[in-house]
Amino acid sequence: MIELLDTWLWAAFVVVGLLMILLELFIGVETGFDLVMLGSALILGGLLTSFADSWLITALCASAFCALYVSIGRKYIKAKMKVSDTKTNIDAIIGKTGTVKSSIGKDTSGLVKIGNEEWRARSEEGINIEEEEDITVVDVTGVTLIVKSGDKKGGK
Repeated sequence: MIELLDTWLWAAFVVVGLLMILLELFIGVETGFDLVMLGSALILGGLLTSFADSWLITALCASAFCALYVSIGRKYIKAKMKVSDTKTNIDAIIGKTGTVKSSIGKDTSGLVKIGNEEWRARSEEGINIEEEEDITVVDVTGVTLIVKSGDKKGGK
């Protein structure tokens, strides 16, 4: 049994490494490429020790590559893959300023223009906001913007 391990353990590490990489492809990036990197470490450890004919050297080499990745490489990979806090299109409108196109009543919706788009809007304070008055978007509920009176005149 030990002779079989000495002769073929490196191949088992390569196969397991390939399976980990394939599993990453099926799962997606939820694992943050950890399976790809650990699978690659197993493949590298297996291939580098294929000539050694020693299960102990194969296990130690593959373990060393995995430990190096976990201790050093993982932080580097995670930093390079970090996605900025990009807002979705609906969240990106919060904080934008615009102009009232159709008056917003105390209990009724009006129409505002933000950039080149017109949106249905309600007042945050529950007050009237007249046409041509500047507003700032403070929230979004469904397809209705929640706005407050802006400080500037002239609109965007």
